[in-house]
Amino acid sequence: MTQEELRNIYNLRLKKEKQSYIAETIGIDAGVLSKFRNNKIDLYPHLFKKLEAYLTEK
Repeated sequence: MTQEELRNIYNLRLKKEKQSYIAETIGIDAGVLSKFRNNKIDLYPHLFKKLEAYLTEK
């Protein structure tokens, strides 16, 4: 999965869940997720894996 594919899945999920809940659940700073969501940064590999696991397991 690419950063862009994960970003698209994440943006769709945010229609159902709050960013703060996702951030707290997976242990990533909400500010980092916000920058990722708005295409300002790409996630480091270990953060990418955390978010990917969360979004694909539910």
